[in-house]
Amino acid sequence: MLLAGIRKETPDPANGVIVRDPQTGEPTGALKESAAGLVAKVIPKPNREAKLLALRSGLKWANQHGLTRVHSAGGDFPELDLFDELRRKEQLSVRFYIAYFQDPPELRKEDIEAMETARGKFHDDWLDTGAVKFMVDGVVESHTASFLEPYSDDPSTRGPLFWDPAKYQSAVAEMDKRGFQIFTHAIGDNGIRTALNAYESAEKSNHTKDHRDRIEHIEDINAADIPRFGRLGVIASMQPLHSYPDSDTLDVWARNVGPERATRAWVWKSISDAGGRYAFGSDWPVVTLNPWEGIRTAVTRQTAEGTPKEGFVPSQRLTVAQAVEGYTLGAAFAGHREKTEGSLVAGKAADVIIVDRNIFEIDPHAIGDTKVVTTIVGGKIVYEADEK
Repeated sequence: MLLAGIRKETPDPANGVIVRDPQTGEPTGALKESAAGLVAKVIPKPNREAKLLALRSGLKWANQHGLTRVHSAGGDFPELDLFDELRRKEQLSVRFYIAYFQDPPELRKEDIEAMETARGKFHDDWLDTGAVKFMVDGVVESHTASFLEPYSDDPSTRGPLFWDPAKYQSAVAEMDKRGFQIFTHAIGDNGIRTALNAYESAEKSNHTKDHRDRIEHIEDINAADIPRFGRLGVIASMQPLHSYPDSDTLDVWARNVGPERATRAWVWKSISDAGGRYAFGSDWPVVTLNPWEGIRTAVTRQTAEGTPKEGFVPSQRLTVAQAVEGYTLGAAFAGHREKTEGSLVAGKAADVIIVDRNIFEIDPHAIGDTKVVTTIVGGKIVYEADEK
């Protein structure tokens, strides 16, 4: 912390939070969101060989859990040459759709040039860079998710928008016009509405169709905005394990938003019932990339131990088939690849996994213990479990 220059008098960075002791004001060592960059700046950077070693290890881990494609929301863009090296060596065992992370406060000429250059070079089945990621708000736990009304536990704040709405809307319209798919991190109801408004405006001004722009997370939406996903063709890109009803979710998240807004926690079923499309993922490394724990959570809305007994917002429970589709065909649709990936159909990519149990016939709470026996990508076996 001292190397990073973090002391009692250090102000919180824009859009980030330095957690401090409430009595003394001293930093506790916990940094949230962009505040983590203060420490990241002074951590020694790995060399290229170390990065390649880590990437190979990550690919192996992904295949071990049955992943055959990853939608990367911005963090991998600066390392595209590493992915390309593994692809040229035929060592890439996961397909990647990689977005450019667009920092606030505005879209710059150099940002556009970086995206256009990458798209011209990487636009195939293995490496695709036709997307841009925005982040309009933060997270509920640190009061940085943006809401229409104040936080229940802190009436002094509604949470900030990281972008000026007009600049964000202009940036979305520009990238939409250029044919890029838009991802937007939006967690609070004001952040979600801001993203939907920008997407609707871009569609009207550009006369674009079927761009399938996405909102990432959608933790707490205003009821009036639920049907807009279907009406606008916006993808609800959600992460079931974020709703895992442990003490953080029930004692911190739910307390911060209050009981009324907590009834609209991660409402993927409501969005689907209103005509919207959802796609499931992990948000790794925030939580594990293991999809089986996410499927269990989407189906039960309970912990692995079956709590709370009635479930956390149980009206949003899905069937096992619906949850699996969110991670497969729903995700493929969200990446414009439903015609070539996402289901076992003749003519589609031979991306197949074999698991150790029939998850459609067991207690849903046991789905999280599922193990992958074999992973096949493009017709090639990339992972086989050790026989015991």
